[in-house]
Amino acid sequence: MILKLNKMIDSNPSIFAYIAGMYEDHRSFQMVQIFGRKPGQIVGITSAYDAAKFLLEEWPYESGAKLSMAKAILLKCLEGGCSAAVARVAFVEAAREANIFVEVQARPAPTGKPQRWQKTASRRR
Repeated sequence: MILKLNKMIDSNPSIFAYIAGMYEDHRSFQMVQIFGRKPGQIVGITSAYDAAKFLLEEWPYESGAKLSMAKAILLKCLEGGCSAAVARVAFVEAAREANIFVEVQARPAPTGKPQRWQKTASRRR
């Protein structure tokens, strides 16, 4: 079934845009940062709908095994056939294949005491 979807999407990308635009549930996931078309531009993708739109409008390459698989999985996700986490993984792998994925470093664990931002009244004993 996925091979049929890939062939259908590759032969007529407007079908993918039509199906992606029909769904109001955008299937949110954790942000993926990728390079945009402009030099130094970083784009944050937060849903399966945004990922599908980016694939159609701004993707730098037109072919690739992971790209066609990501298109099929995003379409399936927007139809409700799989979770947003699966769609995110497929999009990240396609972005890595196209060399546009931005690795985000994890925030380090806090050290020391937390800072107090408000003044406290002096206490009498």
